[in-house]
Amino acid sequence: MQPKKRPTDEGTQGEAPKRTIRRSPFTSSTPAPASTNNNHNEDNDHVPIKTEDQTYGPTTPTVTKNTLIWFRNDLRVQDNRALYAASMRSKVGAASVLVALYICSPEEWAAHDEAPVKIDFWMRNLVALRAELAKLDIPLVVRTAEHQEDVVTVVQGVVQACGVSHVFWNKELMVDEKNRDKRVRLALEEGGRVVVEEYDDQCIVPPRDVRTKTGNAYSVFTPFYKTWCHLVETDPHYLDLAYAPEPNAPEARTLFQEHFSATIPASHPHALDKDEIQRLFPAGEGKAHARLSEFVQKRATRYHVRRDVPHEESGCSMLSAYLNAGVLSVRQCVVAARAANRNKIVAGDEGLKTWIKELGWREFYRNILVSFPRVCKSRAFQPITEKIQWSDHGPRFQAWCQGKTGFPIVDAGMRQLNTIGYMHNRLRMIVACFLVKDLMINWQWGEKYFMQHLIDGDLASNNGGWQWSASTGTDAQPYFRVFNPLLQSQRFDPNGTFIRRWVPELKGLTDKQIHEPHKVLLPTQFANLGYPKPIVDHATAKTRYIEEFKRVLATK
Repeated sequence: MQPKKRPTDEGTQGEAPKRTIRRSPFTSSTPAPASTNNNHNEDNDHVPIKTEDQTYGPTTPTVTKNTLIWFRNDLRVQDNRALYAASMRSKVGAASVLVALYICSPEEWAAHDEAPVKIDFWMRNLVALRAELAKLDIPLVVRTAEHQEDVVTVVQGVVQACGVSHVFWNKELMVDEKNRDKRVRLALEEGGRVVVEEYDDQCIVPPRDVRTKTGNAYSVFTPFYKTWCHLVETDPHYLDLAYAPEPNAPEARTLFQEHFSATIPASHPHALDKDEIQRLFPAGEGKAHARLSEFVQKRATRYHVRRDVPHEESGCSMLSAYLNAGVLSVRQCVVAARAANRNKIVAGDEGLKTWIKELGWREFYRNILVSFPRVCKSRAFQPITEKIQWSDHGPRFQAWCQGKTGFPIVDAGMRQLNTIGYMHNRLRMIVACFLVKDLMINWQWGEKYFMQHLIDGDLASNNGGWQWSASTGTDAQPYFRVFNPLLQSQRFDPNGTFIRRWVPELKGLTDKQIHEPHKVLLPTQFANLGYPKPIVDHATAKTRYIEEFKRVLATK
C-alpha cells in the first residue's frame, strides 16, 4: 500500500501563512453524535481536529515554534492521524521543525505485564521507524522514564529543549494511559505555553460513535458489528487514510544533528527463539504492508476454511503483532480487504468477510475497554461471576504454563507460546478453556501469563478472549459449553502435525495414538515416552465447573 500523498498547496507567493491547519482528509464534516449513556467512561475533553479557517484559541502561542509528535503504540509513518496533523502544523510557522518523541517506560511496561519479546518487537520497529522518519528529515528523540510518574517531566524536558509550541499524539484507551496523558496535557498547557492535540486513531470508528438507539454502549458483539458495519459503509470518512507527513526542511538535520545520530535501543533481551521470531515477525512498515498485501490478494479467500488449522501459518494473516504495535493501522487492513472484496464488508467473498469480522471483534473489545473500564482493573465483565470459587492449585497451574498437562493439544499450544511468543488463535481458546474449566483456575492467572509471553499481547483482545473462555465476559461462551481437549485435537489437528512439532516426545506415535497416548498405549509403552499422564479427568472436571457456575448463578 503506497503512502497517501497530500495534495499540493496553492497560495499567493510572498503571502504570510495563516495560523490555521487545513482540514484533514479524515475529519468528519459533522460532529460525533452525543451519547446519553451514563455507564461509559469516554473523555469529555476530546479535542476536535481543527478544520479549515478555524483559528486557535487565546491560549495558543502567538508564534508557532517547533512541533512535537509523541509516538506510543502507533509506530508508523503511513496513515497516522496525529503525525499528519503535526506535520501540517509544522508548516504554519517560519522555520518550524517537526520533532518525533518516543519514551521507553520500563516501570509502565512491567505494570502492564508487557512481554519481553513484545518490547523487543517494539524496539526493532522503533529502529525501522527512525529510518523512515530520517528520509523525511524528521528527528526521533528517544528518552527513558524510569518511573511512571517521570513521563510528565520527560515530555516537558523535550518540549523545552526542542523549542516546541505544539504537541500531538494519538489517544490511548486504557485507564492508566488516559490518566497519564491528562497529567502531561495539564502540565504542558499551564499558562498557555503549549497547545496539545489528541486524535482518535486506535479504532476505525471511535467508541463514542458506536451506540445503541438509546445512546448506550453495546455489550453484545452481533448488534455492535451490525451498527459498526452500517457506519463504515455509509460514512466514507471512517476509512479515509491519513496523508503521509511532509518532510522537514533539510536544515532540520543541522539543528537536531544529535538525534539523527544518537544510539537508540535496537532490541530488548528475551530468552526465546530469536531467529524464528525474526522470521515470523520481521520489523518495519514495509514488511507489514507486504504481508498485508500478500494475505488479502492470495490467502484471505481461504481464511474462513484454514484459520482454525494450527500447523498452517498461511491460514492466518500473522498481522496481530503489527496491529498491536501500530506498525499497521486496523483502518489500513480493512481498506485493503474491502478493496479485494469489491468494496464490500458484509457481502462478497466469505474469507474476506470473515477476516474483516475478526477485525470487528478487535474494535468491539476496545469499545468494551472504554465503555466498561472495570475490565482494565482485573474485574469480570459480569460481576456476579466474581463469586466463583477458583482453585489455587499451584502445581497444576505450573504444569499448564510449562506444557506438561498430559493433554497433547494443550501442551503443544503452551510450548509454542513459550518458544516463539506466539500461539495460534484456536489453541488460545483451547488452552484457556482448559485452564479455567478443567483445572478450575482463575482466568486472570491465564490472562496475565499470556500478556507476559505474547508478542501480540493486547489488553482489550486478551481480556475479552479470556473472559469469553471463562464465561464471565461479554458474548461469553455459555458456562455449560466446555471444550473437550481430545475432540478439539482430533478435529483441528487430525494428523497430529502440530502436536509432533511442539511435543517431540510423541512424534513417533500414529495419527490415532497421538491425541490420547495414555489410553491407547500399554503402560510400559507410555512410560517410555517420558510424557506426563493427564493431570485431571476431563469429564469429572467439566461436571465440577458446571455445578460451581450453577451455584453462583443461583445467588442472583
